[in-house]
Order: sequence, then structure tokens, then C-alpha cells
Amino acid sequence: MKRPIFIMIVLLVMAFAGPMFIKKPDGTPFIESPLDYFTSSSKDASSSPLGGSSMQSFYKWQDENGAWHYSDQPQEGQNIETVTVDTNVNLIQGLKVEKKKEYAVAKTNKPAAEMPSVPLPMTVPLDKVTQMLDDANNIQQLMDDRTDQIERATRGR
Repeated sequence: MKRPIFIMIVLLVMAFAGPMFIKKPDGTPFIESPLDYFTSSSKDASSSPLGGSSMQSFYKWQDENGAWHYSDQPQEGQNIETVTVDTNVNLIQGLKVEKKKEYAVAKTNKPAAEMPSVPLPMTVPLDKVTQMLDDANNIQQLMDDRTDQIERATRGR
């Protein structure tokens, strides 16, 4: 019983360690060793497993018509500006949203008959609270009756 367990452990270790030793066509390993994360003497910062620096430069200039041009090669005879960016950083600027102007609502003295039939929260007089609770109970009863009708109709099928 010990021998099959030993063989399974050896196969498991080979399955995990194998991709670190097998090379891609370009000569680099499929998976880097976890020990490479802790040693930086053999690699520079740009190729480190954690990303490192990825600075890239390009050139921009404005032509006589005012149009901007961008290139990775500098153009002779132009007033060129060199721009350096980090390609690991999001370069898209956020949108600037203008605040909506708030308009003052003019108060109107509407008669009670023109007011909406559904009162806004906390605007109900205390003497109407009991009527609102009764209305809510009546609506609940209507909903329960409707549910019972639907259940009876679907059971009959």
C-alpha cells in the first residue's frame, strides 16, 4: 500500500514541477519557478514576474493646419514633443460630468381638491392614519383573495 501512495506523490510532484523545466519554442519555461519571485539579481525590473516598469515613449507634433500627429518615430523639421507613458497604467481620463442646475420649485397654493390622491410620506394628518391602515388591510385582503382564485384555477387543470 505504501508503494502506490509513493508513486502517486512522485507523479503529482512531476505534474507540478514539470512545466517549470519544459521550455517554450522561444527557450523560456512555461511556468516560472516560485523561487524566481524572490531573486531579482538575474533579471531586471522590467521583466520581473510582478510587472515592474513598462515605460514607453512616443512623439507628438502639430502640423501647420493645427492637427496633432503621434508616432513612435520622430519627424524631422517639426516641433516635436516627447511623451513618456507607463503602459501598465490606465490612460483614459474620466469624464467630467457637469452638475445639473437645480431649479427652485415655485410653491403653489392649490386647493385640497387638486392635491394628489396619494399622500406623500409624513404628510398624513393623524386622524387619517386609521383610514390608511384600513385601506392597506383591504388591499391585502383583495390580494389574498386573488391568490386563492389563481390557486383554485390552476389546481383544476
